[in-house]
Amino acid sequence: MISKSGRYWSTGITVTWAPLAERINDEPYGGWHAKVEYSDDGFADNDPDVAQVSTEGTLCTRYPVRNAKTRSGLAVALDVLLADAKRLGIEFIAVGPDSEPWLYYRGDGEDAEHPPPDGWRETLAAEAQRIGFRSYATPSD
Repeated sequence: MISKSGRYWSTGITVTWAPLAERINDEPYGGWHAKVEYSDDGFADNDPDVAQVSTEGTLCTRYPVRNAKTRSGLAVALDVLLADAKRLGIEFIAVGPDSEPWLYYRGDGEDAEHPPPDGWRETLAAEAQRIGFRSYATPSD
């Protein structure tokens, strides 16, 4: 059942680096995947007798996004995902007082199957600041 109020929410965006997004003139280029997982506003009010159950979904880039001539692939992926989420009515919410939504890296950068690129903490921190999110991956002092 679609949310009674029509509201969907997410706590942030998760990104993943792909070392080989595509080849151009036989040269490899990396790129970024971005994903929003969202839920409706239902929770404890599920009632299967009247087909009232909570739903959730995922919105993500289909392919890794490589750097453009004037913008990073990460910035492009995030901006497209944010625009699509807005069109679909997905709100980004804070996870606590005085907080913003979060920009995460898949596996917190510790997943051997999806290793982050060098400088990923600083990159995520800069992008999080640009889009008004927080990132646990703050630049080191």
